[in-house]
Amino acid sequence: MPYWFGHERLEVMNRICVFAKTGTEGSMAAFWLDDEGEQKIVHLGSGSGSAMSCVLADDPIDFIRLLAIGYDEICWNSEFSAPPNINHSVSEMFVHPNSQFQNWVKNTFSVTIPKIAIEIVEHPAEMGDVESPDPFCRWVEQNVA
Repeated sequence: MPYWFGHERLEVMNRICVFAKTGTEGSMAAFWLDDEGEQKIVHLGSGSGSAMSCVLADDPIDFIRLLAIGYDEICWNSEFSAPPNINHSVSEMFVHPNSQFQNWVKNTFSVTIPKIAIEIVEHPAEMGDVESPDPFCRWVEQNVA
């Protein structure tokens, strides 16, 4: 995290904890405490691939719903307004969403699985987007050295 933020200030480092990779290019998902102390799940783009920096989900169940949609990676906000694999070419391998996982999510949590990520990720902002309404993106802009 010190490399991503450009410093090691404890008031910043103590509010974020990376727990997963979101893409093969180095992007990450993290738990983040917002200014009210509420936990959110956020995206930290690698900067060398994805630049997305935003709240992915307000709670763990919505994050699981996001995963269940079936995107190969959840680091490309440009794909969030379309269903997974909609733009794959004939030469590419088509990876179908995991229907068993989708059914488990639906039955276990009594939720639906949206068709597209934008139904969960409200403001898929990118690094440097100072006008974004996304609270994590704004917080990052205030705390990057």
